[in-house]
Amino acid sequence: MTAREILQYRLCHQYITASPAKTPAEVVTQLCAIQAQDFAGAKWSIGLRAPGLTDAAVEEAIADKTIIRLSSLRGTIHFLAAEDVRWVGELIKPRMVAASGSFYNSIGLSEPMFSKSHAVIRKTLEGGRQASRDELKEALEKKKIDTSGHRMNHFISRAGVDLVICCAPRRGKEFIYTLLDEWLPPAAAKQTGQDGLARLAWRYFTGHGPATAQDFAWWSGFTLTAVKAAIQSLGQSLQKITFGGQEYWMVPASAQAPSANQLFLLPGFDEYYIGYSDRGLLSDEATLKKLIPPNGILQPTIVANGRIAGTWKRTMKKNTLQLEASFFSPFSDPRKKAMVKRSAEFGAFMGMPVEWI
Repeated sequence: MTAREILQYRLCHQYITASPAKTPAEVVTQLCAIQAQDFAGAKWSIGLRAPGLTDAAVEEAIADKTIIRLSSLRGTIHFLAAEDVRWVGELIKPRMVAASGSFYNSIGLSEPMFSKSHAVIRKTLEGGRQASRDELKEALEKKKIDTSGHRMNHFISRAGVDLVICCAPRRGKEFIYTLLDEWLPPAAAKQTGQDGLARLAWRYFTGHGPATAQDFAWWSGFTLTAVKAAIQSLGQSLQKITFGGQEYWMVPASAQAPSANQLFLLPGFDEYYIGYSDRGLLSDEATLKKLIPPNGILQPTIVANGRIAGTWKRTMKKNTLQLEASFFSPFSDPRKKAMVKRSAEFGAFMGMPVEWI
């Protein structure tokens, strides 16, 4: 298999080309988890994978509890389908707690402190109540819990990883939290250990393959040894591909993937980029460095023929979306026309006309 074919299959399995998805939940289920700390960008990650969806429809899916936004893999906020929240959370928690122990100690946090903060958060939110970050911060400080520095971020993140809280629909533009057990009452049995990791591996390679064991280890937070064992346990459920001296894994292909000779406007933290530890197939090293500014916020990307060809940004005006592109090499007129077409789809998703500047 060639590099181009690998990218074709990734675009296909990620539902970027030829997507059968009709709902936000179908998109999120295919990818298992979608990084979502950039809320606006994550909604477009879902929308571009289900043509005809709108920004409002994604917000409705959150309100309807078919997709859940909470701290999950790598301690980062993700969207997960409702039925995946608990088994994924129960699987990753022990590994994440163990991996973060020395860091927590370095900033003066401990397991007893997290237990105390969880208890205060539960008391604050019980009975269907919801609260903003600032309101939870105030509740913790009233109980003499130090939230200075970055501690508050870790109290919130850890409460998500421990399946204490999740995000509720926004209060205006303000993000708020609710108790997960009240928002999404427990239903599924636990699935942990190696069987759970094998299940997570199968889900990852279904929605991200072809990908390497190293890619899955990065995405899941598990050790390479554990990941390789999980892959091995899946046997012929996964197809092995060799390229450039590396082993890639994917679900066995039933048909040729659609051509990668298309153009897409992806948000900055889209799984097509962030879902892999090695992004060398997407662009050269110099270009990849341009994507990450000093503040660490990944820029939205223009993807052409499966590779990153430039960046774009949007500015919300009163009645229009102003878009601006920056190309890494000269763009042909056909590519520019394809970009304008994709931007019209983004405008339809947002419910606003677009204007290029």
